[in-house]
Amino acid sequence: MKELLEMLKSARVEKGYSQEYLSGILGVSSSRISRWENGQTEMTLCQILKYASKVGICSTEMFEVLARNGQPRPLPMVEMRIEVFTEEAFNKLSQLLIELGTEQATGATKRL
Repeated sequence: MKELLEMLKSARVEKGYSQEYLSGILGVSSSRISRWENGQTEMTLCQILKYASKVGICSTEMFEVLARNGQPRPLPMVEMRIEVFTEEAFNKLSQLLIELGTEQATGATKRL
């Protein structure tokens, strides 16, 4: 959780957002932002996703970093673009990515 809080705070500071400014965007008090960032109050998943979104962190990338548990991401060997025409094929490919795990492959989807 500490790594997540550091990631969120760092992104907020990098954007130049004060705790007061971000609190207005998120609809919470600035003291709540402070307690979140210091680990004094736990955040819900919805709060984490909303905070991340407002400071420009992609949720997929955020969870990928957390899943690696602080380990650096290896450089990719190849990038593939695959067009999928059926839900069955999509589900099979998704399952394969899950089975490989994030240390072997990652995926991004875009519904057309």
